[in-house]
Amino acid sequence: MQPKHPPELNPGRPIPKWSSSLSVGNAKLDEQHITLLELGRDLMRLLDTETATQVQIHAALEDIVKQSQLHDAREEKILEVNGCPTLDEHKAAHQTSRAELATLLSDVSRGAEDRAVLSRWVVDWMGHHISENDLPVKDYLRQTPKARTTD
Repeated sequence: MQPKHPPELNPGRPIPKWSSSLSVGNAKLDEQHITLLELGRDLMRLLDTETATQVQIHAALEDIVKQSQLHDAREEKILEVNGCPTLDEHKAAHQTSRAELATLLSDVSRGAEDRAVLSRWVVDWMGHHISENDLPVKDYLRQTPKARTTD
């Protein structure tokens, strides 16, 4: 049986909606950001539904994990090719997020998830990743040198 929880876990802090102000000037990265935001909203809807199963929550979180891994790898490659001076810090932020996501996924796998904690983490991460990690280095994300970067 699923634990009872408030109907809205983060009533005042929704996952950001995509807008041009979030664009890093790279169509593929922007597309991945849009997908991540949509996946985050999907997970939040499940977390706000008492009838959502552990299997559904796990699958939704796993989708976020997979998409974020693809996104982080692409982003890091572009930053590297474009000589971003803060690449190491960017990689460290990605590594921290991957570790936190792995812990959350493990908790869900074991049925030990705390929906409020998971909800807060997803909202915070979705809001933080683009605005605080990517926008400050957007000049290094705009161009993807075709000769040196692969899909």
